[in-house]
Amino acid sequence: MVLSKYNPFVLLLILYTRSSGFTTNIQPKLKKASQCSKNMPGENTWTRADGSWRTVSPDMASEDLRKFLIANEKWSPSQLKESFKLYEKFVSCQDSYVAPLITDALCHLDHALRIYGPRSVVCSYNGGKDAVVIFHLLRAAIAHYHYKKVKTNPQVKLERPRVIYFDHKDEFPDILELLRDSVCKYDLDMIAFEEGTSFSDGLKLLIDHNVVPGTEHAIPTSFVLGTRSSDPNAGDQGYFAPSSLYMPAFMRVNPILKWNYGHVWHFLRLFKLPYCTLYDQGYTSLGTKKDTFPCPALAVAGSSNGIDVPRFWPAYMLQDWDLERAGRKKKNKQKSLPPPLPRNDSQKSLETNMSTITDLGASERRNIQVPMSIVNASPTSEEGTINTVGGDSFISDGVRRTVGLLIIGDEILKGLTADVNTQAAAKELRTQNVPLTKVAVVSDCPDSIVNEIKRLQREVDVVITSGGVGPTHDDVTIKSVAKALNKQMVLHEGMAKLLQEKMGKSVRKNNATLTQAQTKMATLPSNAKLRYISGDTNDWPTLQCHNIFILPGVPQFFAKNMKDLAKFLSTQLERSATYKVVLSVDEASIVSILNDAVEHHPNVNFGSYPFIGRPDFQTVLTLEGRIVDDDIAIGNSLTKEEMDQNVKRALDDLIHELENNEGGSVLRVDNDDGLFF
Repeated sequence: MVLSKYNPFVLLLILYTRSSGFTTNIQPKLKKASQCSKNMPGENTWTRADGSWRTVSPDMASEDLRKFLIANEKWSPSQLKESFKLYEKFVSCQDSYVAPLITDALCHLDHALRIYGPRSVVCSYNGGKDAVVIFHLLRAAIAHYHYKKVKTNPQVKLERPRVIYFDHKDEFPDILELLRDSVCKYDLDMIAFEEGTSFSDGLKLLIDHNVVPGTEHAIPTSFVLGTRSSDPNAGDQGYFAPSSLYMPAFMRVNPILKWNYGHVWHFLRLFKLPYCTLYDQGYTSLGTKKDTFPCPALAVAGSSNGIDVPRFWPAYMLQDWDLERAGRKKKNKQKSLPPPLPRNDSQKSLETNMSTITDLGASERRNIQVPMSIVNASPTSEEGTINTVGGDSFISDGVRRTVGLLIIGDEILKGLTADVNTQAAAKELRTQNVPLTKVAVVSDCPDSIVNEIKRLQREVDVVITSGGVGPTHDDVTIKSVAKALNKQMVLHEGMAKLLQEKMGKSVRKNNATLTQAQTKMATLPSNAKLRYISGDTNDWPTLQCHNIFILPGVPQFFAKNMKDLAKFLSTQLERSATYKVVLSVDEASIVSILNDAVEHHPNVNFGSYPFIGRPDFQTVLTLEGRIVDDDIAIGNSLTKEEMDQNVKRALDDLIHELENNEGGSVLRVDNDDGLFF
């Protein structure tokens, strides 16, 4: 037999079955998760041919505990093969939105496996969306690791991927169902710590008993976590981060550190990976049953038993990703909520009771109990503020947005130049009834700028910067904005072309060149947009990055830009919510669905944009409310609330039809209103 003639994975299976004693033809077919759950044993600890679940108690005898934790069976050939195929899908992904992040994550996991080995690379699998992402990335990476090892050592033990979970008395049953299904479906080695075990104690048990079998020689341990840089506890962690001093010694591996909410859902939907059903019921961040509710930002009008109560869109429909944790009850914080939204008499009668919420988008309709205080509260971010300008609406839910001004320049702090820009900004914003609530002055130090931007973003809704923009060495504002927003600096084609036109360079398709200074000015954060807020494309555009507007520090230029920007922010009062829905199907397949939506929602502007040859998506739909109702006299404009309601109704119908007829076609709702990615 000439092994080189075989497919690489066929070689892996041949060597594997020889070394393990397994034969592939007697292995049961991989069960679906639903089949597994029906056959689950009732005990807390069980071992099967398709996975093991071992519940650990700190009270177990040390020797028994060691044997218990060291034990791990060989991974079934069917799941090894399936996971390796998933790895191949990941590395061959051409989706420009997530492919670089997948490659980056797999690279860090490969390093972790190379250094620690699969036995000591343990996945923290609590059933949340981020945990689901890292779990599938890790099982794919482990399969790839086994493939490389078995080529050089056919006798190597190909162990099951190890995952850990801490039980909680208020855990959602839906989470436990996903975890048990995963253990069975993917043939995992689950170590579950019984209720009441602290994270520190549980991890210490694993670390202390992670030894070479038959010896006392400890093996260093690493834990793969779903931490993202936007998480409240992320701090300044890197991809590899040693545990905190108060914790047992281990290495944290954070493969999705640079991912955002949209990346997570795009990844899960693109590869059709199973996730907890609660996310289809409007939950966007999962804690326990006592502190987690559907995200208020996903609520849409509905009724149950004749009572008007909200329904909720699935989690992947969230437009403002800053509201990811809006459904989580804040711990140890007493924050006043905004006035409740108007309710009819039926709703008022439920003031102190629980309202019945019917979910939207789940495979089966089911009832969710949600406190009225959550239903009526305006969505808030983790810090308690609402940030929607990234979308780019300045006013939402009738709440006036606030502005913070950041003046940048050593010359101001040293008294070499008078700060006239603060007065100019305050005057123009006051004229337009836009509240300026914070002003800060910092030096040209990048770290100071980054820290101040982050502080302002916690306190205001829009940040305006003045100064530090240009081609010289001390013009560091734009780089600092990129760092504060966790964005890469890239060459902005629109800015490059504009610089060539404005500065007398002829624009040629193939050999157009920029000077060094122009290249620096054209290198912007990856989410940068050029705003012609004056309405005149002959004017120099204002640079916007999410909710940050970057203005020049030269007083005459700043004053002109500030006047236009103040008007722009004030006009956002009359703009409806705008949604951009990214689809995996081509435009031709949704023509009838889109035509029906247009016909039934005349007060909503629909846009449909096909993208030919894109591997990541094929169609983008946009929805925005019309300010004038076609059924009323011209001149009587709709309120923003009325426009938003029209858009939500239209989007509700559209998504319902898309999911019924083109299941899984919605990849995400983007929070960047730029059409071209």
